[in-house]
Amino acid sequence: MRSVVKAWALALVAALTLAGCSGDPDGESSTAPLTKAGVTVDEADLPTLTGAYGEAPTIAYPLLPGKSSPTPTPDPTVDPTVDPTADPTVDPNAEGDSDTEGDTSSDESATDESATDGDASGEEAETTPTDEASPADEEVSPSPSPSPESPYVSPPTSLQAQVQPGMEGDGDPVKADNLVAVDLIAWQWGETEPVAGVDTFAGGQPLVIAVRSDNTSLLGVAQAVVGQKVGSRVMGVIPPSVGALASTLGLDEGTTLVVSVDIREQFSKDLEAQKDAKPTGAETGPKISGALGGPATVSIPADVPEPTELSTTVIATGTGPEIEDGQQVLVHYSATDWAGRTDGDTWADGRGPTAVSVTGDPYGDGSMLGAFSQLVGVPIGSRVLILAPGKADSYLAEAIVLDIVGLVQGNDEAEDPEGADPSADPSADPSADPSTDPSTDPSADPTTDPSGEPSPEQ
Repeated sequence: MRSVVKAWALALVAALTLAGCSGDPDGESSTAPLTKAGVTVDEADLPTLTGAYGEAPTIAYPLLPGKSSPTPTPDPTVDPTVDPTADPTVDPNAEGDSDTEGDTSSDESATDESATDGDASGEEAETTPTDEASPADEEVSPSPSPSPESPYVSPPTSLQAQVQPGMEGDGDPVKADNLVAVDLIAWQWGETEPVAGVDTFAGGQPLVIAVRSDNTSLLGVAQAVVGQKVGSRVMGVIPPSVGALASTLGLDEGTTLVVSVDIREQFSKDLEAQKDAKPTGAETGPKISGALGGPATVSIPADVPEPTELSTTVIATGTGPEIEDGQQVLVHYSATDWAGRTDGDTWADGRGPTAVSVTGDPYGDGSMLGAFSQLVGVPIGSRVLILAPGKADSYLAEAIVLDIVGLVQGNDEAEDPEGADPSADPSADPSADPSTDPSTDPSADPTTDPSGEPSPEQ
């Protein structure tokens, strides 16, 4: 499975998914308790999020005294008075066809160029601009200027977490060591455009993270959501001293990040597949050990040949819904390569199940990198054996036994949790009269029928 992780790490959100679900398997495990973050600075010094639960919010930052929000710098090469859809060969001041005769002899070459269909109508020709800029143009061309000093307050130096007004859910509080499915968007402090690639609202699937103290990449997010109720929107401010999210995203290690997190679902780290899944009696070369509903391992006898193509064998059939292409599922797995080495075991590492995306073979070569595409159509709760071929000079063939322990609801599948009003917008004006019809023109005569006919009182 190591090669799968390395391939998926090329995509930012996928990399966060794998690191977030399983903690940091390549680093030292931390036994420190996961502490809940709270607001410790003046809330007036924190950003403001605008938008409904389940939709990507926009962000605004608190300003320094006497400062105003910066306005976008216009492109100096664009003339705002020019209609980009207009035909550049047409004079916008011309009044259509004209019978006015001009002096065609004064500029023969211009007249020849402007004539159409061989008809020199006598209309005065337009000059064609050259591609070369004049010296005057070069003199007035704006030169780059240094970036202005930020008008925003400095970011806090400690981790902050705040449930957004009116967006506290009614679900169970998030427990340390569990898994949560969240919608996540991130900004660098002072920026209003999200960090590239970190916006699960725009995709079909949320991000599943492990709420663990050893989850280095997403430690700040984990601390922001632990103890918060499922169904809440939480804003977190993550300084560079907390975790390694910035460096994971390829940003400067000194970057302060702001995240908006919608907590959608919570899964216990002790989640297992069905003990009463129905065995299929299928023949397998590799030997699987372990009772259904508990840890499993796979071993490969010496006389079993390496697979040459991907294959899937259902060992026991669960009673859950069948997995569809493009969904995310939670799995426990143990993998052994053809040299007899264990290459990942979620039961043994104690971190709980991990989330995988079930998509078609992403590389089209039938290799183990598309192993999870084999789960399409398999019911949740099942135990499966996947045989994946090796690739010369890259990785060995593997046998993977896995239990499918849960289904992650997609953004378009999950119902909004109780307590999080999907239409709630904390930026809404609370003083507005709810009985007022916004479609009604307040200046209209109330005695006038909108159809144009006088009302009965008239």
